[in-house]
Amino acid sequence: MSAGDPADRLAAAGHTLPPAPEPRGLYAPTCTVPLDAHRAWVHVSGQTCRVQGVAQAGICRTEADICEAAAAAQVAMLNALAALGASAQGLANVLQVVRVRGFIRSTPDFGRHGPVLDGASRILVSAFPDHPPPARSAVGVADLPDHAWLEIELEAVVRVQEANQSRCVQESPSFSPPA
Repeated sequence: MSAGDPADRLAAAGHTLPPAPEPRGLYAPTCTVPLDAHRAWVHVSGQTCRVQGVAQAGICRTEADICEAAAAAQVAMLNALAALGASAQGLANVLQVVRVRGFIRSTPDFGRHGPVLDGASRILVSAFPDHPPPARSAVGVADLPDHAWLEIELEAVVRVQEANQSRCVQESPSFSPPA
């Protein structure tokens, strides 16, 4: 890694990139679709705010919840970037994060979803300061797996390595739901 490497920039900003999350069901953590000989579109499955496999649970009810929820959004984005980096053979191969979708667990009368998702956007700015901001959606939802604060989906264009062609790999073929 170098000073220009997104993982190094995250570390310099005080953020630790976790290992790529393991799927918690029968799905692929990422799906890579070739665009041309040098680029691919990577879809990252929804990532919640888990630390060492344990979800940070919470629900946005009032303005007072924004700070804690935005911190959880940073954790979810770091998990999404870990999955993206694993698929792209390193975050240095990310050419552009194109879209971020944030599903924020909230009560029906909470309407400040954007400031919560700003926590995730700040992680992207730290990792990719020269990239344009992605398109983004912030949506309130009633519940998420393990009552997590939020879930983030990510789409990006990456530089293709020879061995990194089209693939949607389910990495846990013997998945069995936890008891």
